[in-house]
Amino acid sequence: MKQRIEILDWHHKQGKHFKQGKTAEHWNKQYPNLCLKQPTISAWLRNEARYQQQYEEELVKGWAGTSKRIKQTENPEVDEMLELWIAKAMSDGVQLNGEIIKQKWTCFADIVGVSEDEQVSMSGGWLDSVKKCCGLKGFKRHGEAGSANSEDVEHEHERIQKLIQHHGYRLKDIFNMDDTGLFWA
Repeated sequence: MKQRIEILDWHHKQGKHFKQGKTAEHWNKQYPNLCLKQPTISAWLRNEARYQQQYEEELVKGWAGTSKRIKQTENPEVDEMLELWIAKAMSDGVQLNGEIIKQKWTCFADIVGVSEDEQVSMSGGWLDSVKKCCGLKGFKRHGEAGSANSEDVEHEHERIQKLIQHHGYRLKDIFNMDDTGLFWA
């Protein structure tokens, strides 16, 4: 609640015509786990009177800022790398799924040096929050995109590997390929 009031107060100080999306963008740098977007700021502004009253009651009781704390990320560097990678993959038209996102997070954690016992559990809730924060939604593929022949895909996969070997490229210079045969940009 304290963060919400802080953000709303800051938004009002920016002037009457300041865009809600700009407020979300500004505060996402300080509170990245909130994953703020314009509709969230808009909803907060609609309910601001109720939030102010609740916050004042919390102040009187002495628990302002202690209820419903949002836990800040334990590995912000890894999370930022993942978010940047997802944004790049989306702009390149790469099809993502939960398993790919989990494996990429683990890869970034290894790069940063996060030990296995310090890594997140990557539960369904964790994945849902990553999807929400990055604006990912699931889509079923229909038509030509949904009817790719798996044998053709495997054949192309092998053909590309042969070309890479023939020309002397190192896979790590082009892609990172894991044990499952998935390529990472």
